[in-house]
Amino acid sequence: MIAFSRVMLSARFTNIAFRITSVITVLIFFSCGSDRQGDEIGTFMRTEYPENYEPRKAEIAILPNVKGPEDISAFPARIPTKWLKYSQGSRNRMAVLLTDTNSSWLGIVHGLKTIGIPFIITTDYRRALSHKVVMVYPVISGAVLSPEALQALAAFPRNGGTLVGVQVLGALNEVFGFEEPIPSKQHFEIRIVPDSNNAITSQFRDEKEMTISIGNKVRFRETIGTYSYSKSHRTPLATYEDKSAAITQKDYESGSAYAFGFDLGYLFLKADNIRHEYYNRSTSNDYEPTVDVLLRMLRSIYLRHDRDAAYISTVPYHKNLTVCITHNVNFRGALHNALAYAEEEKKLDIRSTWFIQTKYIRDRRGFILQDESDHAVIRKLNEMGMDVQSNGVCGSPVFDQLPQGSGREVYPDYRPYVMAYQKTYNASIYGEMRVSRFLIDRMLPESGTLFFRSSFPYTPFSYPQSLLGSGYRFSSSVYANSALSHFPVQMNYNREFDAELEAFEFPITDDGELPPYTMDRAASAIRLARKIANYGGCFIGQVNPNMLGLKVQNEFVKAMKDEAWFGTIRDFGLWWNARNEVTLDINYEGGRRVVTLNVPKRMEGLAVMLPIRSTPEKVEGGGKHSIDGKLIIFELAEGKIRITLDN
Repeated sequence: MIAFSRVMLSARFTNIAFRITSVITVLIFFSCGSDRQGDEIGTFMRTEYPENYEPRKAEIAILPNVKGPEDISAFPARIPTKWLKYSQGSRNRMAVLLTDTNSSWLGIVHGLKTIGIPFIITTDYRRALSHKVVMVYPVISGAVLSPEALQALAAFPRNGGTLVGVQVLGALNEVFGFEEPIPSKQHFEIRIVPDSNNAITSQFRDEKEMTISIGNKVRFRETIGTYSYSKSHRTPLATYEDKSAAITQKDYESGSAYAFGFDLGYLFLKADNIRHEYYNRSTSNDYEPTVDVLLRMLRSIYLRHDRDAAYISTVPYHKNLTVCITHNVNFRGALHNALAYAEEEKKLDIRSTWFIQTKYIRDRRGFILQDESDHAVIRKLNEMGMDVQSNGVCGSPVFDQLPQGSGREVYPDYRPYVMAYQKTYNASIYGEMRVSRFLIDRMLPESGTLFFRSSFPYTPFSYPQSLLGSGYRFSSSVYANSALSHFPVQMNYNREFDAELEAFEFPITDDGELPPYTMDRAASAIRLARKIANYGGCFIGQVNPNMLGLKVQNEFVKAMKDEAWFGTIRDFGLWWNARNEVTLDINYEGGRRVVTLNVPKRMEGLAVMLPIRSTPEKVEGGGKHSIDGKLIIFELAEGKIRITLDN
């Protein structure tokens, strides 16, 4: 009996020590927004573990006569995206004059698509200048533009056009209203200059909007290269922390010129790919709108200066905010609570998403799915109208550092085992993705699993192509603060800069699994949601399925129900993916403006803001719709839609 007690005490002590270590490690790594680098976790503790570990029979709960998947996972081909893909469109679009085809122009493309601005890319300055608003990217100088091009660009704002220059390094300094560009790697902030009368910047009022982060001065001595513009003729739109001009403005009789002193596309891609150096000022559950502020500025410039400017709404039915409430089923208690919790959600008239960890190995955290009765709970969730997606198999804290795997991993042979926070055996990236998707699809064969969420907010560089190779289309794994944006993000191959994929990340806005766990979480979530609602962002909430989580969720839903679109993350993912392919053009026919929308994929709630001082006179295609001034909302849109305006 004494020996047995000692064993039990030792086991309890080991478990407590493991939990303390895990909490400390989690806090350390949650203090940074970027992915972990190197072998930080491996060096955090020097604990000795066996080289290999195979789960014992008693530690495995498998279903009889179930094996799969049968297919083999492989990366899609890496095909660099060509700028010519985005070279077509009418003159109502913003034109991006590309002066270097090897630049980070894909960041500009993804940013403009996100904020809903129609655009074209061209390397021909003559074609660009046939549009009303022209962005010259990534640099303006005599080294990349001919004398004829520079002369034409100089005349453009004087003749009524609007010129947006990025990194103006010579030849047109006077046109943009400054004396000379001064390079630096010591600028870590961009500060909007307060001006309630300025049409471009008056929309920014929150302190996190007025000062946005482009570096981390505490961790690094330098940040991205920037230029400040000396002796600007007019008060700049924004400055750096040393009060030098970051974004200048100059008005002409009927035209305007704006100069950005930093590479917008490069900054956007660093954020999209989570490859920045801790630019975010907080980990999660807070407002971090660096990318959003800059995109909103670009949209305001476009709307102000082009009579034919129109844009595509970022929220279904043009609500103020998109809200997707999600839950992680990553321990048995969550599974036990699921059906009762879902019943309460039905009373609120909302549908949530449940990310299921298909854990059939009893390691340090125990089973989640033991037998068919557990699978039946998940089927019931689906029958209740809830959305079910994948949270992997073992929930390894080092998912981002696992080997890729063979792409042939199958249930039940795939047997990952989490020994401790920093030690996982027999796991792979493909195994976590493939096997969990197979099990969920077996439970819900009519649904088709589309979303993957890693248990910790770190993803490997191969993550985007691994998603597609495993049959997924979407992810919700990283924090919005890490992406420096409260919009969905289109992914690139290997989280790099040149090859876009038809895969999207839906960053987590508010994580209920981060302390403190109090009712105050409702008030802070509501405050955050209303900041994002000011410009049509999205709020992806991760709520613990317990009594406190339900109370917080109820308060949040009550506060936001009238102004937000609530839906499952699957529904929003499919909507956003369809929106990403919508194009908008305006042409003149018989003296009338005709808006042409091309909607390749069927979608509900497509909303378009038409040009100022215009009302739709005739709508062809698009089916049932509603009109509110210059806003038109389609109940169900697909194919070609023509909208004739009244002027």
